[in-house]
This record gives sequence, structure tokens and C-alpha cells, in this order.
Amino acid sequence: MMKTDDYCFVCGRENPKGLKAVFNYKEGYASCEIILSHEYQGWSGIIHGGILSCLLDEACVYAANSLGYNTVTAELKIRFRKEASPGEKILVEATATHLKSKLIQSRAKITNSHGETLAEAEGKMIIKENRE
Repeated sequence: MMKTDDYCFVCGRENPKGLKAVFNYKEGYASCEIILSHEYQGWSGIIHGGILSCLLDEACVYAANSLGYNTVTAELKIRFRKEASPGEKILVEATATHLKSKLIQSRAKITNSHGETLAEAEGKMIIKENRE
């Protein structure tokens, strides 16, 4: 298993400036509900797109790793559809499918409490280690 010091910006509990997102994951699926504060905004009242990108990337990796591998992101394509607001609960979800010996394809999306899609991503994860 790959080494971690729990300082991941997105999910690390020890990172004082991180998002501290908690992901649930199993069998090619990952999800996280989170409320982002104004500290993560770009323009006033809008969460920065880079923060949403981080969440999409993390969800893709969790979904891929839930298939029994340690992976890193090789490619991530993101489409922003609607802004996220500070203080609003969002849902981040991802699915992953093992395509080739060293490649996992993933898809992720962020929705708000009204079910509107805020952002979506397609990712390619490279397998670094098999954890079996």
C-alpha cells in the first residue's frame, strides 16, 4: 500500500488548511458530502473552480482505489456547469471501471441539494500498485 502521512489537502485529517473531506467507497464507487466555507471561494460568493477540481480528482481516485489498487491521476477533464456557493451542501460522486492492466477509467460529478450538476469530470487513473 502507498504511504500516507494524512496530509492530503482534500482528505487529510492532519492538514490544518485542508478540506478534510470524508469519502465513503466500495466496488468502484465513491461519495462525499461536504459544505465548503467562504475560505475556498474565488469570486465573492462562488467556490473556486480549483477546489471543485480537487474534489472531483479525489473522488475519482477513491473510486479507482476501491477496486483494489493504488492509483494516481494521469488525466482529468472537467466541465463546470453551475457555480457552487459557500455554505451549501454538495455531493461528490464517482464511479470507476478497470479498463486495461494499468488503466482505470473514472467519472465524477458534483451536485447541489437540488440535484443540479455543478461540475463533472472524466479521469484516467494509472495503477501504481496492486494491493491484493
